[in-house]
Order: sequence, then structure tokens, then C-alpha cells
Amino acid sequence: MAKFRRLLTILIIFLGPGTVIWWIANTVENHFIRLPYLGYTYTYNDAGEKIDSVAYKIPSFDLTTFDGKTINRDSIRDRFIIVTTIQNECPELDSCALGLFHFNTIFYEKLADNDSYDNVQVLTILTDANGNPVPEGPCDKLIEEMDEYDQSKWWLCYGDPTPFYNFPYYGDNFMNHVSTPDLGEIGEFAFVNSLMLIDDEGYIRGVTGAKRDGDIRNFFDMLKLLKKEEFDNNLKAEGK
Repeated sequence: MAKFRRLLTILIIFLGPGTVIWWIANTVENHFIRLPYLGYTYTYNDAGEKIDSVAYKIPSFDLTTFDGKTINRDSIRDRFIIVTTIQNECPELDSCALGLFHFNTIFYEKLADNDSYDNVQVLTILTDANGNPVPEGPCDKLIEEMDEYDQSKWWLCYGDPTPFYNFPYYGDNFMNHVSTPDLGEIGEFAFVNSLMLIDDEGYIRGVTGAKRDGDIRNFFDMLKLLKKEEFDNNLKAEGK
């Protein structure tokens, strides 16, 4: 590393910054963190050795938006999906699994104002505090609260959330992990209070909490990494 820095200093002095930028772009590989795939299941042989593994992929599902449209597996094809839950008690922070104010200011506004995120969709499922479906749909208060958001960019739905959260995670099913009330999480289970990132092939690539601003910022960084991966994949497909 020290030799590289000395070489870079010499190049800056003798060649100028423009030439150095060109040299770095063409000779130094751009390394970045690649998001993992979550929810692996494993196949074992008779000796108990792992012989295969498969990452969890979102299965078929059917949800209904607050305005009556059907959202299913085909609806999320070729999109990056942000999954959350929401409760009829929102936007009261102590009764809501999603920190709406933080999520809007830190995350959603950036999606709405930046064309590079056109293929990113927020999908929020109405549940009670423990993640159970609320079949009768949203209350008038919640509908009024969410009317200010672009319904084409943010799908607000009711239905069964299980297909999104029913995957192996740290030795248990993700839906069984308990919540942390000390962090402001509601209900019994952590999944209710989570932000989940799904890639354009339906694989889960990241999970964080959904209430604290630090968690939401970290989640946005995950999305940026996934967009970087998409950019690199597109370059490879174009042969560049």
C-alpha cells in the first residue's frame, strides 16, 4: 500500500490529476461489497456433509392494494422490492412497526426524486402488531395518512405476509425471531419491525430494522450496493 501511495504521488506531480484519474479508471479494479443471499436451505449426504444449497426465493403470493388492485409474483418481476409492514395504529410511533417519518425523509423521498431508482418499489403489508393479516383492510385514519404518497411507487396492501418472511435465518425461521422492545419494536416478532430488500430475481438480499434512523440509513446503503451490482451486470451484458 505504501508503494502504491508513493507511485500515485509521483503520477500526480508529473502527469497531472486528469491523467491519474484516467490511469486509475483503467488499471485499478473497483472493489465493493456484494450483498449476500439470505435464507439458504441445505441438502446433506448420508455422511452429514453439505452437498447443495439453495437461497430462498419469494414464492407465489396474492396481495390486494388499498385501492383494490391485485399484487402478485408477476407484479414484482424485474423490480427491486422494499418490504415492510404497517398497522392501523400508524403513524403513532409507539404503535407502528415502521418509523414513517424517518422512512419518508431518509429513504422514500430519495426514491421519489431520483430517476435512477425507477425500478425500486416499496411494498407494505397491513398486519396487526404480531404480523397477522388484517383482512378487513385499512382504517380511514391510515388511508388518509398514506394518501400523500405515490400509490404507483408505494404499494400499500393487505393479505398474508408469510411468503416474504418464511425463510431460514440464523438457525431458525425468520418469523420466529423475537422483537426487541428496548429498541422500540412492537409486538412479539422482529419480522414485523423489519425492512427487507428483494432483488429483481426475487431473492432476499438484506434485512434491517424499520424504526430507527440509523437502521434505515444502513438499509439505503444496501440498496445502493444492489444498484451498483445491477450497473456492473448491465456492463457485462453489454460486453464493456
